[in-house]
Amino acid sequence: MNSQDELIERLTRFYQEAGGEVSSLPPAWVPGTRRTARWLQPALASIVLVALAVGLAVTIRIVREEAHRKITPFPIPSASQSPSPLSSPTSSWVTRHVPFGAVTALSLDPSAIFALYAPAPVSGGIDPSKMGLARIDRATGAVATAGVFPYAKSMARVATGLWVAAGPSIGEGTAGADTKWLTLVDPVSLSVKQRVRLPALADSGSFAPRLAGTSNLLWLAYGQSLYRLDPTTGRILLTESLPANTTSISIDPSGYRLYVGAVPGQGSGAVVIAWDASTGARIASAPTGGQELGGPQLAAAADGVWIAYATGMMGAVEHRSATDLSMLVGHQTGHTNGIRVYVGGGALWLVDAGAGRLACADLRTGTPAASSQESFPEAVVADANGSYLGAFDGVGFLRPDPSCPH
Repeated sequence: MNSQDELIERLTRFYQEAGGEVSSLPPAWVPGTRRTARWLQPALASIVLVALAVGLAVTIRIVREEAHRKITPFPIPSASQSPSPLSSPTSSWVTRHVPFGAVTALSLDPSAIFALYAPAPVSGGIDPSKMGLARIDRATGAVATAGVFPYAKSMARVATGLWVAAGPSIGEGTAGADTKWLTLVDPVSLSVKQRVRLPALADSGSFAPRLAGTSNLLWLAYGQSLYRLDPTTGRILLTESLPANTTSISIDPSGYRLYVGAVPGQGSGAVVIAWDASTGARIASAPTGGQELGGPQLAAAADGVWIAYATGMMGAVEHRSATDLSMLVGHQTGHTNGIRVYVGGGALWLVDAGAGRLACADLRTGTPAASSQESFPEAVVADANGSYLGAFDGVGFLRPDPSCPH
């Protein structure tokens, strides 16, 4: 029995029960006599019940019609907006971790990642006199180590092998002449193929030696001098004078431009200088930041050079033109004093050890595409086939966010 039948039955029962009180004739009205409303009560109740029955029937019909309709739900809005890459980094991009020590520098070839590292921290830092060299196979992750290479600071992979430059920096105490070497290492076995003593320094307060190279070019910046070396023998082919002590050196992927960052001992601020990487001809120079705070750190790109430096309160990044070192992107902030820049694999990499953050960015504008949270990141190397992070405890194989340039 449906609802309508039930209402009809109730009305019938009502009239049957009220039959003695409900007259079939209208009541007669006698003037002067007060009318009583009692005779209206059954009639009004009937009207109310009929109205309820009609309303309920309409409601049932509407419900049935709505039940047969195909309802399309409204889209549920996202609970939050996409986070800013630099303000809200995601979890680590490291998919494979190879532990062996605190990494200070990286180099890369098609088969392996090379890392200069300190085996264990000493009093909250590293012992530069015990630096080692590690080779990590890119396909298997297998590690081979060699050394010690006391005060090793930088590397350059050339056609004949891997050159390692070693020499103490300011503040590392006095070290004997036997620590100031260029060493050519076999890139597979890590055996030493050749050693060349570093040139004598004109001053005693210089920074450590810095290498940059391609398959057929090798440059050394040391103290206030810039040397072009034979990549096979390490013999000096050309010498250029610098106006200040070198803090960083980088060569662009095509091998056309060489950039040197330097700081004078006294007086004027830090500078960046561009050279022709083949002839050693000086192209341009420009002032930059980092004076007395470690100097500028460079990463050459096809259209110019990226520069990172500390300001004391925070770190800054800028991009200068390959043509004349004019400013292309100026003084990007939002970094700590530990910011460093690297170029590889089609991206600019912003490595901020102070913030524990790694970001990938557009090579032309420096606009970050994504970032991750990493523990004490130090350096990045990358090419079309992979990207790798050197940190306080070894090397990580990276799987960057898909939005990263590549």
